[in-house]
Amino acid sequence: MDYPKLPKVKEQVLDLPHFPTRFHAAVFRLWETVPASRIAFALGIPEEDVVSAASDMGLPSQKYNENWRTRGYITTIRNAWHLLPYENLLRLLDMSEDEFATVLKEDDFLEWKLGGFKPYCPPITKEELDGEGRRKLGKIKEAVRTNFSDLFLGDEPFAFFSESSLGGKLKASGDDGIKLIYSYCGLYASALERDVSVSYPDELLSRYAESGVNAIWIPAVLYQLVPFPFDESYSAGYEKRRERLCALIEHAARFGIKVYLYLNEPRCMPLGFFEEHKDLLGATTTYNGALCTSDKRTLDYLDCAVKELCGSVRGLGGIFLITASENLTHCKSKFKEGTVCHCERCKDIPPSKLISGVINVIASAAWSVDPDLKIIAWTWAWDSLMNEEEISECIKSLPKDVIIQCNSEAQMPYEIAGVKGTVRDYSMSLPGPGDLARSVWKCAKENGHDAMAKVQVNVTWECSTLPYLPVFDLIREHMTGLKSEGVDHLMLSWTLGGYPSVNLRVATECLLDPSDEHYDALLSELFRSNAKTVKRAASAFSLAFREFPFHINTLYRGPQNPGPSNLLYPSPSGFASTMTCYSYDDLDSWRSIYPRDVYIDQLKKLSEKWLVGLEIIKDMPCDDLFKMCAEGAYLLFRSSYLQSLFVKVREDGDKALMVKIAQEERTNALSMYKLMKQCALFGYEAANHYYFNKGMLMEKVINCDYVMERLENS
Repeated sequence: MDYPKLPKVKEQVLDLPHFPTRFHAAVFRLWETVPASRIAFALGIPEEDVVSAASDMGLPSQKYNENWRTRGYITTIRNAWHLLPYENLLRLLDMSEDEFATVLKEDDFLEWKLGGFKPYCPPITKEELDGEGRRKLGKIKEAVRTNFSDLFLGDEPFAFFSESSLGGKLKASGDDGIKLIYSYCGLYASALERDVSVSYPDELLSRYAESGVNAIWIPAVLYQLVPFPFDESYSAGYEKRRERLCALIEHAARFGIKVYLYLNEPRCMPLGFFEEHKDLLGATTTYNGALCTSDKRTLDYLDCAVKELCGSVRGLGGIFLITASENLTHCKSKFKEGTVCHCERCKDIPPSKLISGVINVIASAAWSVDPDLKIIAWTWAWDSLMNEEEISECIKSLPKDVIIQCNSEAQMPYEIAGVKGTVRDYSMSLPGPGDLARSVWKCAKENGHDAMAKVQVNVTWECSTLPYLPVFDLIREHMTGLKSEGVDHLMLSWTLGGYPSVNLRVATECLLDPSDEHYDALLSELFRSNAKTVKRAASAFSLAFREFPFHINTLYRGPQNPGPSNLLYPSPSGFASTMTCYSYDDLDSWRSIYPRDVYIDQLKKLSEKWLVGLEIIKDMPCDDLFKMCAEGAYLLFRSSYLQSLFVKVREDGDKALMVKIAQEERTNALSMYKLMKQCALFGYEAANHYYFNKGMLMEKVINCDYVMERLENS
């Protein structure tokens, strides 16, 4: 069956030789997140066949958690992507082609995280096993029963907020500046499709308020909140979404927190939409076209939509706008030097005018309804469209009440092991601010605007699958730099890094007062008798983290996010790593600008220096979140080193060293599994749901056993 609205299928198959059949692989990978009845329905087989296969692999009886369907479906998609053809996958997810296409488009670039194409998946059938297949099945059963009989015990997945997990009550100093964050458990594309308490539970909002956070943001699409004048079918259900947004605003206000909308408008539309609206079509991509802002009807739509939204949703804190990104909005939003804008109306218009045009229309419309609304113009990726002079002209063309936000590390030069680069975003290992950020804020201040910094203070794509990285010295250094630049407001995270951790207190307090006395008093308040130990360990972790081989492509494609859940491939997989999803064995993408030996050596230095900090805190209680985060970070960094070394020595043919690496990786997977059982926070990241679940770590152990056996017998 053809699925024209979904990514095209490529004749590329991922080999999974550690399973006896692909049927067994499907049951194994889905057992934690999908009930047996749904697996059977998706595969078109009796449920007893699924249960029997699970039993044959030693998997414990299911204790299904309904949250996997509503809050963890991306994890299920990732686990099934290489196994199920579209027909079976849609049945598994209980989605139509249109619904799945919307998830892939709107769930924070999920289509591209999955690779931008669908790997070919042979039909899943139940097969009779030969002798080798039965032997593999026996090995799996032995490993599972020995190590994972407690799969459904311990901390429940998605059980995020409790007094013990937060490590005690926090209390922040007062400050008038905006401290904006994304919900730790926010459902990116569907937060307004269900009760707002799912994405914004009381305890989370309470902890934010106590941590110094006074604003939360939520992604929004205008045509999903107001009637779309060009085709109201796109707005189906907008009334209910608006009701939920109003409920969220009222709910958050109880904790002194304002709600901000993230708009990336005008939203591009499927090319089929323009069959009836040819005159609106601007620049195009493979699947979508821009609503051209040189057509007055597009700007009129933005004006009317924002007025209606702000008029019907009272109490909103504000709106922040991205006007240059991976998404197509105005006709030059994806424009790069050396490429051609194919919109005849916009091709000669400077990007600065297209950008300021959108911002001015939205700001004017919002303020006509509520003059107190905060409008934030984020300069993200403006430097890919404009030089500094053009950026300055763009800022000057905006009303003075527009807050100018820049990612703090923008254009910050660095040199690591002799390799030079420049940071754009997502750096904790290299504290900002950067040269472009300073220039943008200087221009903003000179023209009467408030300055706002986008930072990451909990985690970044350098290491995203923990609640927070305990690198207080680096956070303090960053906040000191921002204070010296006169920054007024902070955006504390993108979709990752929203946990209400001690790092938020360190950041908000040090922006107010970074002095030694204030910092020491803060640690004493937070960690009491362990304060001095924590301070020494955090300094060791900060020193170690400076060794991270930073580059944006490494952040997106490297193994430091999946860590020990990423499989070892005894033969090349043939797959290229993808943005914050699949790492595979793509060492040359992981290392980015670094020579192989330099990249591997930096990861080795990082993991070995991290051990210094772990030694300092060895006597702290095992259930202390600071200690658990430190241990989890080590496992992620150490696995990154080992996996990189594995690919290199695989090419060298050093089987003995490959076996040794596989043995340590097996141990790391078991250690991370133990952390996940102890605390549901590990492995989770809002835009990817569980980046890895316990089942992936189970599979890694089986994968390592297979790799060691194959190498030892070859």
